[in-house]
Amino acid sequence: MPPKRTRARPINRESRTPKRASERILSPAPSGGTALGSLQERATMRVRVYRALARGLMAGMFKPGEAVTLRTLAHRLGTSAMPVREAVSRLIAERALVLLPNRSVIVPRMSRARFIELSETRQMLEGMMAEAACACATPALLRQLTEINEAMKCCVSDDDFHAALSHNMAFHFTLYRSAGKYVVLPLIEMLWLQAGPFLALSLTTPGVRWTARHHQSVLAALRASLGPSARRAIEADIEDTSVQLLKRAIFEDTVDTVSSDNHLMLVSPQ
Repeated sequence: MPPKRTRARPINRESRTPKRASERILSPAPSGGTALGSLQERATMRVRVYRALARGLMAGMFKPGEAVTLRTLAHRLGTSAMPVREAVSRLIAERALVLLPNRSVIVPRMSRARFIELSETRQMLEGMMAEAACACATPALLRQLTEINEAMKCCVSDDDFHAALSHNMAFHFTLYRSAGKYVVLPLIEMLWLQAGPFLALSLTTPGVRWTARHHQSVLAALRASLGPSARRAIEADIEDTSVQLLKRAIFEDTVDTVSSDNHLMLVSPQ
């Protein structure tokens, strides 16, 4: 018996065209599928964990020489070890953390020469951003900066140093973001990742005074639209803290001593 003939179905040539990788990734997940959603969730978690750790370093929540462990970090952040491991690897590449030969990870110590170089570079870039911010300062920005500064001063008065450092970081980066210079901003963030743990010492080292008087000068310059004055105020703010720290001889040229304090304080992911 001859085989039964079936009617040929029309070919949808569009459906036979292979999709590019970017199109497959951006396509909606099939009904009932969860692969894309899970991928997005993992990517979001990686970003959140990295930002939390980066903000903690920038705000001085970690101390120079302090050991960090994946288990402790994951517990503090309420996540698994995988996104923490990826964030730590990224921070090591950015020189914000150091991997020792024994595979332990620490917040790096720093030589005086390196700290001076970091401070001078910060003065140059952050001064430029403060001056640029004057050209686009708004009443809303002034109100926001004033509120942050007042909250910071209250924290200093209450000896709540970690909260004060968090507000200090918020003041600086709220100002810099308003300048609209998105090439320079990541460079400043990289510098703060390395300098942040040492900024904490400006509040906790005996004999080091820390006030917000230069922030007041920044606010006055913004109100008067005096860009050069804003630049000088930020430069003076960085220089004063750096000089006081350098006088206390807290810097070392080696990184072989690790703090035993593993009770880490992290800024909540945002």
